[in-house]
Amino acid sequence: MQYSHNRDAVFTKSSDELYTLINIFSEQDLLTALYDYFQKRYSLPQGVVKQGIKRSIASSYIYRKASFSKELSLGWILVSMLKHLGALFYAFIHCRKLINKGCYKLIVDGIASVIEFERFKELIDLFGKENVLIITTSEAVIARYPSYNIEAVSRLKHCDIHQVLRSLLYECMSGIWLYISLSIKLRMNLFYAVTPLVMSYIHHTSLFMMFKADFIIQERHYGTNSIKNYLFKKSGGCYSTTIQKNILQMDTMNYYIDTDILFSLGNRTADLAFEYGGRIGRVIPVGSMFMEYYWFKNPANVEKKIDVVMLGINVMNAYERLDSYSKFMDDYYESIRWLVRFKKENPSYRVVIKHHASAGRDEIEEKIISGSGVEMLARVGNSYEIAFGSRCAVTYGSTMGYELNAHGVPTFFLDPGYRCTILTDGNEQLLKGLRVASYEAFSDMVLNVLNNSDTGKTLSLNNSDDLCLNSAEVSRRIYSALMQQADQG
Repeated sequence: MQYSHNRDAVFTKSSDELYTLINIFSEQDLLTALYDYFQKRYSLPQGVVKQGIKRSIASSYIYRKASFSKELSLGWILVSMLKHLGALFYAFIHCRKLINKGCYKLIVDGIASVIEFERFKELIDLFGKENVLIITTSEAVIARYPSYNIEAVSRLKHCDIHQVLRSLLYECMSGIWLYISLSIKLRMNLFYAVTPLVMSYIHHTSLFMMFKADFIIQERHYGTNSIKNYLFKKSGGCYSTTIQKNILQMDTMNYYIDTDILFSLGNRTADLAFEYGGRIGRVIPVGSMFMEYYWFKNPANVEKKIDVVMLGINVMNAYERLDSYSKFMDDYYESIRWLVRFKKENPSYRVVIKHHASAGRDEIEEKIISGSGVEMLARVGNSYEIAFGSRCAVTYGSTMGYELNAHGVPTFFLDPGYRCTILTDGNEQLLKGLRVASYEAFSDMVLNVLNNSDTGKTLSLNNSDDLCLNSAEVSRRIYSALMQQADQG
């Protein structure tokens, strides 16, 4: 697709423009044949397929380059066709006849590591581990918790032989020829958008043939899938669900969320999803599962040894997505410079930076803070413990800004230029008094907190539940909500 957003324009306008473009593309008459094909061969409704197509296209947009992935171009059609067929033959080589292996109350899907499993462990135990199936891609999870019902499921491996053969027949006889024809007419590589749908159909049809459940839940709201959602309920499931892991920012990662229930951080933290194509049956605020696990499970009686902590947003691993407008790099690193300036003007205060454990090295940041007295804490270590051990926190856009403000730790969002895409215009009232656009405002607000002996009462929020509910019992809230849904039928 030929499109490039204006990196100098107001990003709200650019985001709306891109979203509209994708929607218009999915509605054109040429694609009717594609939707009819999926309806006839796979019994997938047009709305489900359309949502999947839009999601695939949206995820291919690279903000830093202001263009869609080159793989969407017509020149990539041969490579993509071969990948499409290769995936089908891979599934064929590894397929087998499947049988129903059991029925459960809950499936916890997409667990990729031991720590992800442990975040869900309390919810699993509330249901009773015998009533829960965990789907993982990690053998370490199985080894660590042998008494739980855990299945290692690799995508397209050990799928149902009948589903694979049928899909292989459909795709070879008519599917790939339809995709080629439409690609030429549309002047783009349609395989890029269609292949994920076909493979998701094979994988999830097979998965839900083996395992039945009333509910399914996953950690990543940005990884929801309209095909999976539809097939889960077609197999007899009641509700597909996900938790809100991050702030919903204005970019394609948060377009087209597709789930029956979104368990949100707070009363208003999921509003943006509906503005960008979210098909969400119901939003239920529950608080932060991350905060529940990392803080409330073992709350420490920490002494406030830090005056100001800046909480990182892992920008080093996400430049292609976060660098979405021409001034992003200036804005983000200006917030670091504010921290350095504050330390120089107030040398008696201890000022530190804490990044995620997964964050990469940031040489630009290192150069800015060099010799300033601002400390860089080790990436390992509990960020919540460090935050609660601080008198004040600041961030460019960490989800912890929502969580901490709702739990008594004054936290400000530093937004030089007042255009951070994580702190969208729709959150103007939500973040009132927390979002600062000038160094002077930042310094005044932080000093007001530090000069007040009772820092817990320095910042009084009337809307703390809008940001994040008290997160001491998130798992129990989710459990109760699902049990209530089950009782209501």
